[in-house]
Amino acid sequence: MNQVTLGDVSLRGISLDQYDELGKMRDAYFQAVPEICIERPCLVTNFHLEMGLLDQPRISILDKARVYRKVLEEREPIVSHTSARDHNMREFSIDDTSPFAGSTTSKFKGVLLHPELLALAMWSELNTVSDRSQNPFFIDKNDIETLTLAIFPHWLKKSVWEITRYRDYPGQFHTITSREPDNMTLLQNAVFFITSKVLCISHAIPDFSKALDSGLGSMIEEAIRKEHETSDSSKKQFYQAVRETMEGIISYSTNLANQAREDSKRADIDPAEKSRLEEIAQIYRNVPKKPARTFREALTTVWICWTAIHLENPNVGMSLGRLDQVLYPYYKRDISSGALTVRRAIELICYLWLKIGDHVPMMPETGEQLFGGTGSNQAITLGGVDKNGNDAVNDLTYIMLKATELMRLRDPNLNARYHSGKNSDEYLKRITEVNIKTGATPAIHNDRAVFKALRSKGHSTEQAWDYGIVGCVEPVSAGRTYGHNAAIILNLASTLEMALFQGKHRHTGNKQIGLQTDNPAIFNDYAQFWDAFKRQTECLIDRAVELNNQFGKTHQDFYPTPILSAFFEGPMDKGVDLIQGGATINSSGAAIVGFADVVDSLAAIRKWVFEIDDNQKISFPRLLAALSKDFVGNTHEAIGKLLWNQNKTPKFGNEHPVADQIARDVVTMLDEQFGCRVNYRGGHYRVGYWTMTIHAAFGKLTQSLPNGRKARQNFASGITPVSNVTPYLSKALGSVAQLPAEALSSGVALNIKYTPETDVVLMRDNFAATVKAFFSSDFGGRDGGFEIQFNIVSRETLKAAQRRPELHGDLLVRVSGYTAYFRDLNPQMQEEIIQRTEYLLSTGNAQHCIEIS
Repeated sequence: MNQVTLGDVSLRGISLDQYDELGKMRDAYFQAVPEICIERPCLVTNFHLEMGLLDQPRISILDKARVYRKVLEEREPIVSHTSARDHNMREFSIDDTSPFAGSTTSKFKGVLLHPELLALAMWSELNTVSDRSQNPFFIDKNDIETLTLAIFPHWLKKSVWEITRYRDYPGQFHTITSREPDNMTLLQNAVFFITSKVLCISHAIPDFSKALDSGLGSMIEEAIRKEHETSDSSKKQFYQAVRETMEGIISYSTNLANQAREDSKRADIDPAEKSRLEEIAQIYRNVPKKPARTFREALTTVWICWTAIHLENPNVGMSLGRLDQVLYPYYKRDISSGALTVRRAIELICYLWLKIGDHVPMMPETGEQLFGGTGSNQAITLGGVDKNGNDAVNDLTYIMLKATELMRLRDPNLNARYHSGKNSDEYLKRITEVNIKTGATPAIHNDRAVFKALRSKGHSTEQAWDYGIVGCVEPVSAGRTYGHNAAIILNLASTLEMALFQGKHRHTGNKQIGLQTDNPAIFNDYAQFWDAFKRQTECLIDRAVELNNQFGKTHQDFYPTPILSAFFEGPMDKGVDLIQGGATINSSGAAIVGFADVVDSLAAIRKWVFEIDDNQKISFPRLLAALSKDFVGNTHEAIGKLLWNQNKTPKFGNEHPVADQIARDVVTMLDEQFGCRVNYRGGHYRVGYWTMTIHAAFGKLTQSLPNGRKARQNFASGITPVSNVTPYLSKALGSVAQLPAEALSSGVALNIKYTPETDVVLMRDNFAATVKAFFSSDFGGRDGGFEIQFNIVSRETLKAAQRRPELHGDLLVRVSGYTAYFRDLNPQMQEEIIQRTEYLLSTGNAQHCIEIS
């Protein structure tokens, strides 16, 4: 059934100029610098101390729920923000006209701190964070004193990191010694893998359906009923915890309503402002306690529940799912009754987009090298098909695309699903048009390929069709999958390094890190080297999985999640918290960094060491010597140029049969190795290929590789071929599309850069045709490419933004899975985006790239 009634799906007649107050709020958003908020750490710490929880061997879900309820009841009910800080740290006034009260922090644009997790990493930087050159945060001197003297000391041995360290590695301080390094030491070396549970789990999509359709009051009644129906004490405690947190959220909403009513009584208030506040008061008394009656009430319910979820879960990758599907019934009803116009619906969505971006992740200076420029990666998914496999695109899909086009924000992270057999060409053209106008969003996902991947992991047909994107690009069954897709981030180049150097890594010197595999100089064929590479990879996966599971068990004992559990499919039926395995679908995710560089390196080794004639062969001793000298010196330089040359050495992204087969071998091997391992919740691991900015950070710590890449250069991002070795767009897409979808179940980021063209309509049509072809079986004879995302910006524009960042404050770029403001990226990451292969759509040829002769 066609759910699109808009005459013009581009909504060209609507511009930001028509929303004067909204435009001012957007300007204030870009003017504001993030401010560290100490409200949450103060309240959480005080209530933990008041209840004696920091002295307990574990914290029950009911005790944690009581803490959260108290925080929700006691936090400041901010209806309208009045001021913020600019990038010179000066205070400026804000005329807050948002129809949505409440906020994630007490600041207009805040930084959340979770001392239970990684907030103590900011401790040593509190006095300098306001002055740092890259992405400074403002913090008041009194707040520094409070954190230093009254908050952080209580958590010195109580964070997830420290509890795990003292419990699983007693007496060890994790520095390099003569003995084999433990798993925490490998993590701290920052070149092998990252296990992110010390920072968050977060990566999930809540199910808002009960809150919208029935209200939190009904959810409380359900919890009370289920508590009385069970004799299991742990289940009783779970249902009591759900009741506590839902009552806390209702109290917070009531406090906002009371504050709005009080503010509306000011003697000098403007009539329009008085009306806004009175309307907020009325709405917030009804929802989220009761069912949403209107589109605006539905948006309000989602927003208030969202702020509560972020109180519990750090703002990293928590995602809102398929909002165009969830909210469409409320939109349709209001449009049909005449209570809502399309113009007003766009305005409400734009304001919600601003609210979603009202906070940024806590980021210490070292983190800027790993995740610099990132927002919270709160993904929203649009379009595609519904759980029955039917076209799901509706009017609200296009309204949300329009809001994204108007606002040009990095958060929310917009993702569009597309099914070539069910969705219209008009829809695909609109997605590509928004990409051209924003320069970077939304990412586009192939429903057929994602469906196949999720079905291969045991999802039912309905569960697989009803997927949403989490964080960067990770597909999960919406509201059902507790998957922590970023649990492990593995540097694949490190396992290649250890295969080359018998289990040692040049970054850590003579330390035996991996297995003691044979010297590759004695190998007779490529299969022997592949076996060494595979064994080193298996070993490093074991280490990363073991540490991830140890951190997970600490979460189970000290960091239960009653709020998110209430908004999820599974926990309410089982009476089991998410962290204990209560979700319908449990999994963990691994993201692979350095994929294309490793594939190209393996291809180079296969050809030049094992398959070429003896008089042309590069022996392993010669290759290792060239690597040790970083290809410096006449002989070594010649080897480096030969390895880099796509005319002479197989490269992934050129449809070379050897390189493409190795790429398939690598993703299949990694899927098998991770897939056979079980996480602490009883689920299995899935693999994805998206790298945020970590491909720059890992690259900075990695020496030269056999593909001709020199030391400390960036790796290729995501699943993308190495920059400047793929002159033809069709071949680059062809290589990627041949990868088996079943092995990519935790998502991929294929980053493609286009030169902007003057004929926008022709560019849009070519753009859409390219995506449609890439997603078809014409590429590789499978289900087509998995995902694709874009930068539509010239190299000249990016270089101008480097020189004058103040003139390009809202220049959006696609990093690897998320969008960022170019000025916020560190110089190395900026340069990586500048150097990406840039294609001209009208010809399909690369600009600034060596042509194949």
